[in-house]
Amino acid sequence: MAGLSEMPSYQFNSDNGAPVCDEVMQALIACNTGVETAYGADQWTERLNPAFSEFFEREAFVFPVPTGTAGNGLALGAVTPSYGTVFCHRLAHVVTTECGAPEFYSGGGRMTLLDGLHNKITPQALHQAISDHGIGNVHHMQASALCLTQATECGVIYGLEELVELNAIAHGAGMKSHLDGARYSNALVHLGCSPAEMTWKAGVDLLTYGTTKNGTMNAEAVITFDPHIAAVLRFMHKRAGHLSSKMRYMSSQLLAHLEDDLWRSNATRANGNATRILAALHACPGVEVVHPVHINEVFVLLPPALEAALVKVGLSLRPWDCDGQGNGVRMVMSYADEESHLELFEHTCRNFAKDCN
Repeated sequence: MAGLSEMPSYQFNSDNGAPVCDEVMQALIACNTGVETAYGADQWTERLNPAFSEFFEREAFVFPVPTGTAGNGLALGAVTPSYGTVFCHRLAHVVTTECGAPEFYSGGGRMTLLDGLHNKITPQALHQAISDHGIGNVHHMQASALCLTQATECGVIYGLEELVELNAIAHGAGMKSHLDGARYSNALVHLGCSPAEMTWKAGVDLLTYGTTKNGTMNAEAVITFDPHIAAVLRFMHKRAGHLSSKMRYMSSQLLAHLEDDLWRSNATRANGNATRILAALHACPGVEVVHPVHINEVFVLLPPALEAALVKVGLSLRPWDCDGQGNGVRMVMSYADEESHLELFEHTCRNFAKDCN
């Protein structure tokens, strides 16, 4: 392939680094005209509840926020009192990478941590944790919420039956169920189900709906199907400083994300790019895939020679602790990955495999 040595350095580092997609940018430009009523009373924000109610096939209450951390903290804070605890995986993003946001938003709540392969909570583990915790014991923190990450931090999906079973256990213990959907669209594409089936039909009470990783800019949303939770969120949203005066710029992006199934096309492309990367790696001797590849993330242990070959052509990969010993790399694809970078990766893997033979 001519010109491969001239390729600029590139990392499949994070879908957070992808640009705003053209459709969303056009929506931002289109809303950037005229004077609008501030603090969420604009025409775009007023369309959010109807648009997402249609998307989810049930009345939905939408609260835009600028980050996923704000969304998760706000959502869990709305259903977790200061004396409450959230059951989640010990390696969940809300535990490891959000600087105590759920504890902050709940005014002192805690996290009860569970184990599970590929960062997934099992029904057995949840049952045992609830039993060990002691529901209703005044000496223990109140069991308030179950937080599931879809997809998990390993890029692995909960199936619909798993979601139903886990949420039923949570509800049986008097808890609410929250879904951290940072890569919600990627998970939805993988399952091939409807948004309703992966949320309220599976027992989800509220979710953090992520779009920033899938083509928007600083536009996420806390969404609930419970009017009582919505009534709490309405005040918490303001008190937390997320009732933006120029809300239309977030709301227009969220609407554009739904229009013409943009969420689906972007996520399908990102997931497909990961499938291509995985196929290229499968042809290379010595590569160990650590987690199933369900969405746009690939976690692998690489032979040093292959990693060196990728670095040599400008593909510097992000180190990641994939095996508990600090080894491995994580690659995250996006809708915006250039064909030339994907081809370069595939070409390098083919050459490595050929040299090994």
